[in-house]
Parts: sequence; C-alpha cells; structure tokens
Amino acid sequence: MRRSVFPLLQLIRLPNVAAAGADSLAGWLLIGGALNAPARWLPLVGASMSLYAAGMALNDWFDVEVDRLERPARPLPSGRVSPRVAAGIGWGGLALGLLLAAAGAGGAVATLIVAALLAIAIVGYNAGLKHTILGPEVMGSCRGLNMLLGMSAAPALGGPAAWLAAGSFGLFVAGVTWISRSETKTGETRNLLIGLAIQNLAFLGLAGAALSPRRFPAPPVDPPLIPLEGLLVLVVVALTVNLAASRALREPSPRFLQGAVKTGVLSLVWIDVALVASIRGPQAALAVALFWPPAFVLARWLYST
Repeated sequence: MRRSVFPLLQLIRLPNVAAAGADSLAGWLLIGGALNAPARWLPLVGASMSLYAAGMALNDWFDVEVDRLERPARPLPSGRVSPRVAAGIGWGGLALGLLLAAAGAGGAVATLIVAALLAIAIVGYNAGLKHTILGPEVMGSCRGLNMLLGMSAAPALGGPAAWLAAGSFGLFVAGVTWISRSETKTGETRNLLIGLAIQNLAFLGLAGAALSPRRFPAPPVDPPLIPLEGLLVLVVVALTVNLAASRALREPSPRFLQGAVKTGVLSLVWIDVALVASIRGPQAALAVALFWPPAFVLARWLYST
C-alpha cells in the first residue's frame, strides 16, 4: 500500500497542500467571516487544497523530461507514477477545485472569477511561464489569489487593506520561487539574493496590513494600536526565513538552498496566522495555526519543493 500511495503523495506535495488551505481560511477570517459558517469557508478551503494539488501534479507532468535529467528520483521520471495518472490528478483536481469554489460562493460571482483566474494562472505557470522571467511572479500570484479566494465574499474583495495583505503574501511566494530556481545547483547565489530581497520587501507590506485593522471589512471594536501577537509571529517568521537564507549564502549547495525554500514554504501558514492574529485576534488565528502541524509532520517524510 505504502509503495503505491507514497509516490502520489510526493507528486502533489502533500505538506504544501495542507498549508494551502490556511490561505483561504485566513482570507475568510480577515474580511470578518465567521468560523461558525463552515458551509461557506470549508468549500473554499477544499478548493484551495484541490487546486494546489492539481498544480503540483501538472508541474511534474509538464516538466517530466527536465526532471529526468535534474530530478530523476521524482515520481514521474522514476516510473513510480505514470504521466497518465499525473495528468488525471492535475486536470481532475482543477475541475474539482472550481466545483468546490462554486459550492462555497453563495452566489458571489467574484468567488468564481477568482477561482477561475487561479486555475488559469496555475495552468499558465506550468505550461511554460515558469521558465520565463515572469515565472516567480506568476507563482506568487497563484498564492495571492489563493488568499483572495477566501476574501471574495466581501464587497470589492475586502478593499485596499485586504489587497495589500494578499499582494504581499503573493510577493513573498515570488521570493521563495526565485530561490527555488537554484535549488539543484551549487555555488549560485544570484537567485537567492533576489528572492531574499523580495521576501523582505513582502514583510514590509505584510506589516503594513497587520497594522491596519480598521481598514478591513467589519473592523474590530477598539483594536489595539500595536497588535503585539501578530507582529511577534511576523518577526519570528522573518528571522527564521533570513536565517535559512544566510546558511544558504554561506554554503550555496542544494541541501541549504532547498532548506531555504522549504523554510519559506512552511512559513506561509505562520504568515497567515500573523495576519489573522493582528486583525481578528489570537483565537481566530488559532484556527489557521491548526493547518501547520500536519504540514510540518508530513514534510518530514515528503519533500515540499
């Protein structure tokens, strides 16, 4: 059983799939959505996870020939998963994600539009844009749209503060993607430096969103001037990301470069937590934090990059 299922779980990057669900739940909570309305947010979380899994399967399906040279141990080039199965998971997962988004839309046309744009970005990235200079930006837009999916029930998608949160989140992912471009190489630091600079710029935008609770829909009553819990989480994430990058700068080898990418990917849940803690308080943030333990545990057995 393990030998048949394990490659499929690797194919879809299961640790990241678990983390992707946190994005849309965070978006839902940031616009004032309630946890006691699971019929609205659970389908959106499911859509996020399905679309992410589909994107990972399509990533390897489109790149199977490249992976035969650079990553021969991966499920497709090693023959443990057939291209036909990967294509089925990829295209089927996109369809399922769109259906789940429709189920959670509650009549909101914006939700369907965001989900469709996310699916288009996923296909465009995997079909060739990832090999261009726009690749990291398109990948970042995928995760920004993933958070925006949770915000799509609000008028104007939550307004400027919500856009800043989703945009900065996507910018951070663009930085992670820049670093990942060198994860199989030794001695190359250019992409690492570009990615790290983008990540730190994103932290500034995230801090700006965290300090703007009154600009979100249904603003909290008497929010603290300085949301200490959320900002503390954000600072810890920034320090962790920069520490992982500094190790890769000292020794730019696949081991440390992949470690920097993995740190960035696993930090995404905590960025979600930091934003929600700042805008909606620690109790709401706890619901988002529950996505991190399965992502962390699964990442010990399944690669995330």
